[in-house]
Amino acid sequence: MEELVTIAILDTHAQAYLLKARLESDGITCILNDVYMNSLMPMGPFGGIKLKVPFSDSFRAFDIYYELKDDLDTTVL
Repeated sequence: MEELVTIAILDTHAQAYLLKARLESDGITCILNDVYMNSLMPMGPFGGIKLKVPFSDSFRAFDIYYELKDDLDTTVL
């Protein structure tokens, strides 16, 4: 399996799933880490929800993330 790279650490489930959906719509496989731990202890010692992608897709994923970053920062659910 290819090495995974963390491209974003997000505060809320809404942000994580919105970014994941956008990346997957562009054909980029995504994995979310610490989703359940963040549910138990939001903003706790786990440091948020980590979105990871394969290294080969990481540059494209970073570009998409930075396009959406301002929108994700204003997402409150």
